[in-house]
Amino acid sequence: MNKEQVVARLVESYGYNPFFAEKLVGELGEEALSAAEASEKPLKKAIRINTLKTTHRELMQRLGGKGFQLIRIPWLRNGYWVQAEPDTPPLGATHEYLFGHYFVQSPPSMYAVEALDPRPGETVLDLAAGAGGKATYISQLMENSGVLVAVEPKRGKVAALRSNVSRMGCTNTVILQMDGRSLPSLDMVFDRVLLDAPCTSSGVVSRHPTLKSRVSAKDVTEQQNLQIALLEAAYSALKVGGVIVYSTCSYFREEGEEVVGRLADRGASLTPLGPPGETVSKKWVRFYPHVHGTEGFFVCRVTKN
Repeated sequence: MNKEQVVARLVESYGYNPFFAEKLVGELGEEALSAAEASEKPLKKAIRINTLKTTHRELMQRLGGKGFQLIRIPWLRNGYWVQAEPDTPPLGATHEYLFGHYFVQSPPSMYAVEALDPRPGETVLDLAAGAGGKATYISQLMENSGVLVAVEPKRGKVAALRSNVSRMGCTNTVILQMDGRSLPSLDMVFDRVLLDAPCTSSGVVSRHPTLKSRVSAKDVTEQQNLQIALLEAAYSALKVGGVIVYSTCSYFREEGEEVVGRLADRGASLTPLGPPGETVSKKWVRFYPHVHGTEGFFVCRVTKN
C-alpha cells in the first residue's frame, strides 16, 4: 500500500483530516493504520502506587479485595496495569484513591518522571504541572525532601493541582500560578526540570476522538512556538550539569525532535534513554498505541553542559 492509499484509508475509514493523516503516515508509514486502529479502543487503565502513603504489597492486597488485579509494568518502578471485575467501583472512587494511595496515570507519564530521576534534597521544577500527576510523582521520588516548584498558568488546573498535592501527601511542593515563559523573573536555579509541554495532543485521540478532525498545521506551529519558549525558559533556569526532561503527548516531530534539537545546537547533550522493554538506548523514546498499549508520547532527556 503506497502513502496516498494509507492517507486515504485514514481519512475514509478512521475520520482523520487530510493534514493529520499525512503527518501520521509521514511519521509511521503503513504502521499508521495500526496506530489508528489501536486508538479506536480504550487504553488499558494504569495506576502509580504512592509509596509516600502505602506499600506495593499493601495496596495490591487492598485493591485485590475489591476485585482489582494489578499487573506490574516491568519498565516502571511504581506502575501497574489494572484489570477490574465487572462489579468493581471506578478507580477514582475507592477509599484508597481518595486517601492518596495511588494515582490513575498513564505509563508514559510515569516514564517521563523516572527519566528525570529526581533525588531527595534537590531543587526541582515542573514547568507545566497541570493537575499534578507528574508533580506528585516527582515529590514521591524525592521522598518529600528538597523543594519541588510546580508551575501552572491556568486557574482551574491550579485548583486540581493543589487538591492532588494534598491528597498524595506531598509536603515539599510549592505551587505557582504563572506563565512558565516568565520563569526567568524568579531568578531561581534548579537541579532538574520537567517540561511536559502543552501540545496538539495528537497522541491521545483514543481519549479525544474529535482531535482527528480538528488538528491543523496552525495548531502545530502555535504549539511548537510555545514549546520552544518554555524550553528556553527552563534551560535558562537550569544549573550547569542539570537535567531537563522534555515530553509531549504528540506524534509529530515538530513537537519533539525539532524542539529539543534547538538545545543540542547550543551544546546541550541528549542523554540516552532505555526504551520500554528494550535494552538499547536511544536519544529519545516514543510510545505508540499499537506497540506499547499507551497514548502516543515523546520523551527526551537533556543535560546542560
